[in-house]
Amino acid sequence: MSSAAHTAAVGSTPSSALRIALIQSAVIFVVAALWQQRWGTIVDTSWLITEAERVLNGERLYVDVIDNNPPFSLWLYLPAIIASRWAGIAPEIGIYLYTCLAVIVGLGLSAMIVRRAGFAENQALLRLLPLFVALFMIFPGNAFTERDHVGTVLFLPLLALMALRADTARRVAPGAVLIVGAGLCGSILVLVKAYYVVAYIVPALYVAWRRRNPWLLAAPENCIIGSICVVYVALIFKLNPEFMRDLLPQVVDVYMKMGDPGRVALSYAPLYLPIVLLFWMVAPKAPLTPLCAVTLLASLAAVAPLIYQGKGWAYHAFAAISLAFVAVLCKIAASSGWRYSRETLGRAALCAIVVAFAWLPFLPTQKPAEAFVAAIRAASKGEPTLGVIGSDVAAAHPLARIIGARFPSANNSDWFGALAFVLAKEAAERGDAADAARYQRRSDDYLDAKYGEFASHNYDLIVVQRDEPLWTDHVFGQARFAALLSQYHPIAKDERFTVYGRGVSADQSSNAR
Repeated sequence: MSSAAHTAAVGSTPSSALRIALIQSAVIFVVAALWQQRWGTIVDTSWLITEAERVLNGERLYVDVIDNNPPFSLWLYLPAIIASRWAGIAPEIGIYLYTCLAVIVGLGLSAMIVRRAGFAENQALLRLLPLFVALFMIFPGNAFTERDHVGTVLFLPLLALMALRADTARRVAPGAVLIVGAGLCGSILVLVKAYYVVAYIVPALYVAWRRRNPWLLAAPENCIIGSICVVYVALIFKLNPEFMRDLLPQVVDVYMKMGDPGRVALSYAPLYLPIVLLFWMVAPKAPLTPLCAVTLLASLAAVAPLIYQGKGWAYHAFAAISLAFVAVLCKIAASSGWRYSRETLGRAALCAIVVAFAWLPFLPTQKPAEAFVAAIRAASKGEPTLGVIGSDVAAAHPLARIIGARFPSANNSDWFGALAFVLAKEAAERGDAADAARYQRRSDDYLDAKYGEFASHNYDLIVVQRDEPLWTDHVFGQARFAALLSQYHPIAKDERFTVYGRGVSADQSSNAR
């Protein structure tokens, strides 16, 4: 088939093929809604919902409620929270639907750009649509609704536009609407976390190199993203100067000091490298099309933020891993088509094994057990207030929202005080007295403020993180906190956390042991 004839065939894709792909995709959305019950509302999202509600109720971000991220992490979810209030539904449902909408927009706009480009693999991409949907609706697991998840799926239209510009066989004008749409969607990922800019720069450099035109680096969509980022920084200084002035120096000095890039690289290499190998093995005779190239380059570039952060949490790896699988699907689409044969079955089995192996980090859940929640509800009344002693955000979130408790603390957990305390210990061990004293002051100041919160709020419930003895022993080693907790009795515990209630009966206390 000639190139013109093939393009015409692609442009007139039978409606039955589109209908089948859409029905299959709709089924996946339904399955994903059931599958997501395994995790419920994830930890970070639950805290952001609480944070957003408090800000909408008049509290000040970075003053009354603290987040160690720039304000876009909150702004990203505000439309869903506001819409949920207007519709009278739980914000958790609103956030879920909001994420589904992001997947539809990301994949839908990408499809429009790909169709406009008239790539040779378009018909195959249509048949693979359900797999793309599954990649962003089922595969994310415990990363579902994370900022990285939403940002990555909305990054796809920009990659499709880059592939269109990189195509030297055909020169197609994308049109102003698609350019603006791709630019706006593409800006989300770098607004979520600035170091994802490398995932933009590397494929953009590829486009300029392939077309032998460096001016393509200043393509309209790139200018849109750059302008949005400049405006965003200006808005931070204008609307939330406390972040730049007060919080960012603390984050750089404490939070960013606790990463272990080497450990993260070694732990994710066995998961990521097989996907790259799969890219070359799944369709070895298929051409390296622009779609394949830009998605693979973006994935490789996204490995850098994963390692740089040095935390190793699954959602930090989502962009790199999901974009690598997008590249694999594009490579399959670029092949002449899989036919039923022993070789094809072998490649399909290999794909299944690699997907299952890469899925492992996204399967663990931090959802509180039903018996744990039931014990807390049985021992508390009304709308209890809840405090936390522990550095893990999962200690109180989503637990607070599940049991209907209010969480009035400025901090979602003790991450700042606990990490500063650890850094003080490490500095003392290496003989750096000045650093040890500085970090110890940071930790002590945090505990002074925390005790003031405890005295002010007189919490009904306190969650204590038991698997962090270095911090909890330090906190309760202080007479003021020991005296405070003596007024409470344990009412529920799971593998990591114990919940204490104030003024509960002896029977309730014994049931928690």
